[in-house]
Amino acid sequence: MLDRIELQKKFVTVGFEENKNAKDQTYVNAFGSNDEEHKFTLQKFREEFKIKITEKREDYLEFEMEGISAAFANAFRRIILAEVPQMAIERVYFVQNTSVIADEIFAHRLGLVPILADPNMFEEYEKETEELLTEKNTIVFKMKVKCEKERDSSGVAVPDSILHEKVYSKDLVWLPAGSELNKEDLEREKGLPTTYSNFSESQEIKFGKNGIKTVHDDILLAKLVPGQEIELEAHCMKSVGSDHAKFSPVGTCWYRLVPTIIFKKPITGTDAKVFMSECSDPIPNHKCFELKGSGAKASVEIKSTRGCDLCLERVRELTGEGDWAEKVIVLKKRDHYIFTIESVGSRTPEVIFKEAVNILSSKCQAALGTL
Repeated sequence: MLDRIELQKKFVTVGFEENKNAKDQTYVNAFGSNDEEHKFTLQKFREEFKIKITEKREDYLEFEMEGISAAFANAFRRIILAEVPQMAIERVYFVQNTSVIADEIFAHRLGLVPILADPNMFEEYEKETEELLTEKNTIVFKMKVKCEKERDSSGVAVPDSILHEKVYSKDLVWLPAGSELNKEDLEREKGLPTTYSNFSESQEIKFGKNGIKTVHDDILLAKLVPGQEIELEAHCMKSVGSDHAKFSPVGTCWYRLVPTIIFKKPITGTDAKVFMSECSDPIPNHKCFELKGSGAKASVEIKSTRGCDLCLERVRELTGEGDWAEKVIVLKKRDHYIFTIESVGSRTPEVIFKEAVNILSSKCQAALGTL
């Protein structure tokens, strides 16, 4: 078992009522005289920092970072959520909307539809300058859906058969040549562009025939009844999550400290039976703990020191009963984090994290430049 000073240095103690030693102290003499070892240095960071990918899918990434403080982990989380750019629908021009959904609500729904486009290939639109919408800063989609009864070749309505009853994200059609929606006559008289964009060339040249589209085709946007229709034009622009949540490249992003369960003394006999009933049973095929022996010779063996989320919570609650706090303890290593990123699908999580690292690096360079 670790001594008291070592516990304070390296672990957060998870108790029933509170967490102890949660404050990160990285200065000289934090734990007594001549404690140079605990001071943060760049050389120490380079030697001790480790990163390991534990799970990776198309839009999901889980990895461990060891040898960093909560300040770095939280900086990455905040940058990913609020400062990594993303393309999203910003402006919607309605030609017709006879559905029960108000224009503002439907425009908001469209803004939350993930767009499969690399924001690094576009320039950021300056709203204050009211600059022209070009192929370099805007993506244009159109939607034209009308719900009607299906008819046979003779024009007779087919019973219980309705066309375009549901409006999906796949109904957003990319316009690589830019806006097709004509402005008011007054605007044309002023010599301004006749549409809502001013593309000098087709975006197909740069991105290919189907280079830009929605990430998912099956996002339900509205339901219609025969006679109702929606016709609109939507303009996508580049921005960051601090401007609006729709510009965040992730659905969620979080981190947690790596937990460790330690027995201060062997759990045997009656205690072993109580412990298993409280913290393991009746979970089928459970592998965090194992009961060996029976009766007075029964003992509990830890099979996974990290445990699962359910076990950790049950052990934590158990430490608040009787003298269990003297027998078992839940610790979390203060410089070891499990980091999780769930992308909305526009870009892979590893690309998003790399961009967050670059943004943090540029911030540090800017800060050093002011010194």
